[in-house]
Amino acid sequence: MTSSRRDSFRTIAGMFLGCSASGVLRGQFAGSPRSDAEMEKFLLGGTIVAQEEIGHGVTHPIKVTLRMGSTEHAAKIQVVDKELPPFFGADNKAVPMHDSWRFNVAAYRLDRLLELRMATVAMPRRFNGKPAGFSWWVDDVMFEEAERLKKGIEPPDPENFARQLDVARVFDELIINIDRNYSNLLITKSWHVALIDHSRSFNRSLGIRNKENLTRCSRLLMANMRALTVANVAKACGTSLTKEEVNGVIARRDRIVEFFENAAREKGEDKVYFS
Repeated sequence: MTSSRRDSFRTIAGMFLGCSASGVLRGQFAGSPRSDAEMEKFLLGGTIVAQEEIGHGVTHPIKVTLRMGSTEHAAKIQVVDKELPPFFGADNKAVPMHDSWRFNVAAYRLDRLLELRMATVAMPRRFNGKPAGFSWWVDDVMFEEAERLKKGIEPPDPENFARQLDVARVFDELIINIDRNYSNLLITKSWHVALIDHSRSFNRSLGIRNKENLTRCSRLLMANMRALTVANVAKACGTSLTKEEVNGVIARRDRIVEFFENAAREKGEDKVYFS
């Protein structure tokens, strides 16, 4: 793993399952642990004091250092917003596909609506005169999932870690993330899974892309998915999703819920759901 990737986009340690953060800033926010609201304010209002090319990634993201008062912290900036070749779902119908910074913002906001707290905080902000997404640079990362697998490192609590991966896969199917790989799935020192890079998500395909990814689901996530509506998704995601993209989320939610309900009837609820 490269040093730039090792430092890359490290989300808040301990956010999954509501755990507190263990990383510290150069110039700590008052009132630790840091809240989403504090990070949003920092991303929107921090002054850029340094920047550098990350050197990898097809979207050519930029790493910047932001300063607000005595606090400094890194952020990732993406300005990509372009059309990609059409996406073909299981029904073989072509739907428009985009690579856009705004989907990082949408993924963050939908993640919080679902009470997952796995996706890094991301906010819309202009950069060099262009609309862009500013994402919190992830703190306290041990390694990417790619490195863990390569080195054969086992988690101290295999079932807890497996459940986090199960939840992450359900989330990726919900947002139809076609670019999830083991390098944008980060593991903190507290063995919490952090999800980054969602710019190739939220196309308008209405079906499940990879049913094999839907192995198990937490009861909390299932309940929160059932509670999604066009209105509350649109309100949470704001201008980061179009009306058609919001409708796509709801349609995929319907199919994911149905899939798990059928699986629970066939296998038994304890084989499909966990608390």
